[in-house]
Amino acid sequence: MEVMRLLPDPVKHTCTQCGAPMGVRLAALCRFVVCGKCHASYLHDAQHGLLTYKRTCKGARARRYLEQGDEGTLFGRRYIVTGWVAKKESGAAYYWSEYHLFNPVHGFAQLSVYEGHWTFHEQLRVYPRETNINQTLIFDRNVYEPFNKYSCTVVAAAGEFTRDVNDDQRAKVQELIAPPYMLTRELEDDELAWYLGRYLEPADVRKAFGKETMPEPRKGVGACQPMKLAIDKDVLKTISIAAFLLLLITQVVLRIADAPVTVLENTFAGAPAIGPDNQPKGIESGSFHLDRFRNSVEVFANAPGVDNSWFELAGALINNATGETRSFTFNIEYYHGYTGGESWSEGRRNDGIVFSALPAGDYHLEMYPASDPRRPISEFLVRVEQHPSLWSNFWLVLVLALAFPLITWYRVDRFETNRWGE
Repeated sequence: MEVMRLLPDPVKHTCTQCGAPMGVRLAALCRFVVCGKCHASYLHDAQHGLLTYKRTCKGARARRYLEQGDEGTLFGRRYIVTGWVAKKESGAAYYWSEYHLFNPVHGFAQLSVYEGHWTFHEQLRVYPRETNINQTLIFDRNVYEPFNKYSCTVVAAAGEFTRDVNDDQRAKVQELIAPPYMLTRELEDDELAWYLGRYLEPADVRKAFGKETMPEPRKGVGACQPMKLAIDKDVLKTISIAAFLLLLITQVVLRIADAPVTVLENTFAGAPAIGPDNQPKGIESGSFHLDRFRNSVEVFANAPGVDNSWFELAGALINNATGETRSFTFNIEYYHGYTGGESWSEGRRNDGIVFSALPAGDYHLEMYPASDPRRPISEFLVRVEQHPSLWSNFWLVLVLALAFPLITWYRVDRFETNRWGE
């Protein structure tokens, strides 16, 4: 990377507190140096290249993955690590790391990591228009939602910096997210700064800096971590709507082109006839013809006289030529009344069944009705329809067609729930 040749060689120093070597790469910009071993801090005189001991800071609470002087390429730019800080949110027990990066052309940037989630931050030159940052904010055609608001302090540092990072000033931070992007508003000692962050996969960070392993696996969902989908959410929505409309139109067209045909409709006595042996005799319907190679047939029964009672119809659909039988039993009951001043009802006065793959030919029904002896019915209606409207098939195909979108939306919902629950 030719651009890194613009940087001068590090100016070598020795920590007066522990004897560890220290280097200052950005001598003209450096104002503060912290020993990476004992965390002794020094003021840096850029003009004379002198270090003045100030104090020894707190020890590090977070593991360093990158060291001062490490180089890596992010978003096509070569950066050098100039420093590291560990920060803590006020009133909380967790810490995170921020690595200070420098490119001779593009200047400073930051690389933060918390629980294995990495975010690259650059200070904005044009700040967002602040109306109410506690609400949705639109910036660069992205819609940002308020995510977190806190105060933080630096608890440990190592490397060279443009200011005293250990002056214990509390920074007030507000974060807004539009994954994979994050807007950060930072106010410290009346100085306002805005940063634009972009989420980075851990593998990309490892590759950028030539590391073999990551210090820790990812936990939970990162603040601006995008969910990886096989398809864009807007495209998924469009496909789902199109699939539903296509199925609906197909169902309607098929029903128009292939409307149901009633092949039998008749009213029968509610009680079976009694044969010569005093045994119930089945009621036979007239014959009806099915003219297709494979037929779907619905047998439907309606007993309007059922009222706080029941009606049972056992029967069979019989092929006149072969004697092949398809049996059915309809259990019809309907009850209603008043309880506690409120009306109620349950059951229904009709029932039906669909038989499929019936060969062409002549058929008839043989039926054995039975009703509540307390309230027997006088008659019932039976209707047989050839190729009836089967909306159950429509709903089955619809569920199968929308299985992927539904599962995807569920995953998105769980992902976002975990993000905001962190």
